[in-house]
Amino acid sequence: MSFPLIFIVGPTASGKSGLAMALAERFNAGILNCDSLQVYQRLDIGTAKPTPEERARVPHFLFDFVPPGEVLTAGDYRREALKVLDQELKQRMILAVGGSGFYVQALEKGMFEVEKPDPEVEAEVRERFARLGAEKAYEELKKFDPEYAEVVSPNDHYRILRALIVKETSGHKMSELRKSFAGQGLPYPVLKLGVSISKEELLPRVRARVREMLQAGWLDEVQRLLDEGWENWPPMKSVGYKECVEFLRGRLSRERLEPLIVEKTMQLAKKQRTWFKRDQEIHWLNSPNLLDEAIECVTRFLDPKMVQA
Repeated sequence: MSFPLIFIVGPTASGKSGLAMALAERFNAGILNCDSLQVYQRLDIGTAKPTPEERARVPHFLFDFVPPGEVLTAGDYRREALKVLDQELKQRMILAVGGSGFYVQALEKGMFEVEKPDPEVEAEVRERFARLGAEKAYEELKKFDPEYAEVVSPNDHYRILRALIVKETSGHKMSELRKSFAGQGLPYPVLKLGVSISKEELLPRVRARVREMLQAGWLDEVQRLLDEGWENWPPMKSVGYKECVEFLRGRLSRERLEPLIVEKTMQLAKKQRTWFKRDQEIHWLNSPNLLDEAIECVTRFLDPKMVQA
């Protein structure tokens, strides 16, 4: 018998990590990272990674294992995550926590295959992407495949570029490929919980978190990576890191830095909500006491013999 896999999803800064820690301690579970940035080493403050103290209290998996300069695809992530689950679900429940819809989907349903692009076509698309810039490339994607663009961040250069390469190679839309994918499923019991939070509730949390990150040395973290030559590393184009780079390069004022990160984070949160709301299998936690509601949901789902006293 396998212990279950519990997904805890929702927008950034909604309280997923804190809820997961409390649930993990309540049920003697482990936490599996399902965030596309927390996998990377050296991106600590700006990704709100669990602290060393938190990791010492509860087993954590797939945090800090990809070094600077390397890029982890969703397919790579799924392979690594399945290794963890195959081993850990024999002995404990695992909570897969994160707001990265692509990673959640990849882990739960697998990855659809696309034909290998012609090298010359791929080179041409990459050259055009570099020449036009990410903003214009994203606009091109929005015109061709608005449905896919709705769930892809304008800062997600990897997926924008990949979608344009698929377009030029096959003429297919990524949104259509995703719909046609039957999925592989998981051989474990799965429960999906979502942390529901309104824009009005989220905004002050985002403001406070961005301020705390900057006070904790976020700019120093980014500057060290710049000093080592990692400015063009794709994770450095993500929300928050991109704006810190702009400030450190003198292209953004200090007065504009914090509110711009807040603005971009709220835009990201909106996309995350849009993504997850489409999944009818997610049970959204709406009560004032998220922990009590989550404990009740998990307890009902578990085999009574597995519930820890």
